[in-house]
Amino acid sequence: MPTRLRVPFLLVFFPCIALIPAACQAQTPSASPATATAQPLMPTLEASSTLSALTPVGTDLSQDVDVGGDDAGARTLATCTTSVAASVPEFYHRYFRCVTITRAAAGVTITTQALPPHLSYYYGAGSPNYTTFDTSRGPQYRPNPNRLAAQAISITIPDFPSPTGVAITPNLIDVQAGTSSAEYGLGPIGIAVDSVPLFAGTAAVGHDLAEERFTFDGYEGHPDDVRGTYHYHGPTPGPLEVLRAAGVVTTTVPGAAEVELYGILRDGTVVLGCTELDSSAPAGLDAQGGHIGDLRATDGTMFFTGRYHTHVCADAARGHLYTPEIQYYVP
Repeated sequence: MPTRLRVPFLLVFFPCIALIPAACQAQTPSASPATATAQPLMPTLEASSTLSALTPVGTDLSQDVDVGGDDAGARTLATCTTSVAASVPEFYHRYFRCVTITRAAAGVTITTQALPPHLSYYYGAGSPNYTTFDTSRGPQYRPNPNRLAAQAISITIPDFPSPTGVAITPNLIDVQAGTSSAEYGLGPIGIAVDSVPLFAGTAAVGHDLAEERFTFDGYEGHPDDVRGTYHYHGPTPGPLEVLRAAGVVTTTVPGAAEVELYGILRDGTVVLGCTELDSSAPAGLDAQGGHIGDLRATDGTMFFTGRYHTHVCADAARGHLYTPEIQYYVP
């Protein structure tokens, strides 16, 4: 059962995007600095993901807000609830935490509250998960005005995805939403192994993802403008803490961990960091850090054969700075 925590919220709704191709219906935009503006458009949701039971945002900064926690104190990997059905493939049993995973007709469904199991400024000062925003990184770093809120997000991932046939070329990777019908679009496109939603490596039209990076907290995440959905766009210590808790890695520094796995996207694309799942170095990457290959653990366990996967890594030789922009598989 959710625990009621006192979390201050601000009544801040930044405008949504005004241009989305027909193949990618308007979704929840990513968070932006407080000075950003755009034309308003109410978001809708894609069929492959659902959000419900959203926490309302109020003007009373002292109000009680149910953030959906399942523990009386801070939300951590040790205190969150993980439920994975026995019929779900081993990949999900081994790596995912703080989620509910069930078998679907031809895949698996991952459900998350989108509440990070780590500290964040965006929980708000009334939460045991709150921490101050780190401005020591430079004067350009400043929090956005939003607060994260509990969600009910479900994404179904196919067991055997089909390629779209779209060639992922450099001209398609522009870090801007609404410029290609092959894009994921905005809003949740996948789930990280620590239960945090993954958003695409794009910003809403008129916004700049490079600027939005300065609103990321110490875990490289932030909430969006409309629903308060906390999410990642790139490398982050959060999922690596899951791997460390499982004894897979000894460090949670992106780019330095022995194995770097971040999560999986709704079309079946797996998102890794600067390594392959077996700890080897990636090679032969496309413009968004992706390629086809087998995914097996360091102990030799084979999870996926011939699966498209991408690498988010600050080192261009080992990946792309952000999560994928173009869908490799049919949505």
